[in-house]
Amino acid sequence: MIETLQSLRFIFMMMIFMSHFAYRDIGAFDAGGDCGVSFFFLLSGFVCSLGYGTKIENGTFQYRRFLWKRFKKLYPLHLICLLFFLLVSHAPLDEKVWLNVLLLQSWIPNIDYYFACNSVSWFLSSLLFCYLVFPLLYRWLSWRFTLLVMLGYVATYWMTPSDEVNAILYVNPLVRMVDFYLGMLSCRMFMCGKVFASSGQLEVVLLVILLMSLVVYPFVGEKFRNAPLYWMVLIPLILAFAQEKGPVSRWLNTKPMLFLGSLTMPVFLTHQMLIGILLRRLPEMPVVLMLAACIFVVLSISWGIQIIIPRLLR
Repeated sequence: MIETLQSLRFIFMMMIFMSHFAYRDIGAFDAGGDCGVSFFFLLSGFVCSLGYGTKIENGTFQYRRFLWKRFKKLYPLHLICLLFFLLVSHAPLDEKVWLNVLLLQSWIPNIDYYFACNSVSWFLSSLLFCYLVFPLLYRWLSWRFTLLVMLGYVATYWMTPSDEVNAILYVNPLVRMVDFYLGMLSCRMFMCGKVFASSGQLEVVLLVILLMSLVVYPFVGEKFRNAPLYWMVLIPLILAFAQEKGPVSRWLNTKPMLFLGSLTMPVFLTHQMLIGILLRRLPEMPVVLMLAACIFVVLSISWGIQIIIPRLLR
């Protein structure tokens, strides 16, 4: 992966972290959660195309190897987090748990199912589908197919009732595949050189626009802010930082930021459960100290996981 994008993952992961941190007079940062999720779907499509697009085109792509590499990276950690949840919550081994084991929960349009157990694992359920159809989508990449995809999204957008926004527009794998596909399309443009030239000024401007999108988030409709609000800024943001030409990119390329970027997946899968436990168990303290304690514990445990799991899989 391009190093700036590796580090950028941690920034957006912390947005998701803050969307699950609500303590005393600090409310959950909902805008960061929706933005972070859109970023990770877009980035996944971009990175998959960057790493495997040429192999698909020249016929050397190995589908089983591609899936096994992602399975090995995500599934053991998913099972460990699910087991931890079951031990802590004493939840029964019902159909919700088995759907989580099989990473099928995001296909069920019921909040009691798709957010069951370690609720953030719905993302893995939807992402797994994107991985499964990735080579097919890459072969279909074209402006005509893109138009078809977007028309399908617009139709789904308008037909989704207000009480089903989460189940359909936020969680459903077929809908989140649109984010993944747009990331793939962005990578095709990047690889063909059909993108703007990045600069330090552009990086700063895009970050300011991103902040503005987070500010206007509460004032736009729930449907629009699930993803379309962020496509307009996240796609050029990824394309700009992929070129690694500005001072922000140089900062993202530093060793501490690259290290934090490497912890993104274990932080993602553990943070919500750990935040919940810490907020209940730690004594009451100032918000800043509680936040610092939660970040420290989550990063420390994620670092340990990052060291242990690769050794177990050797």
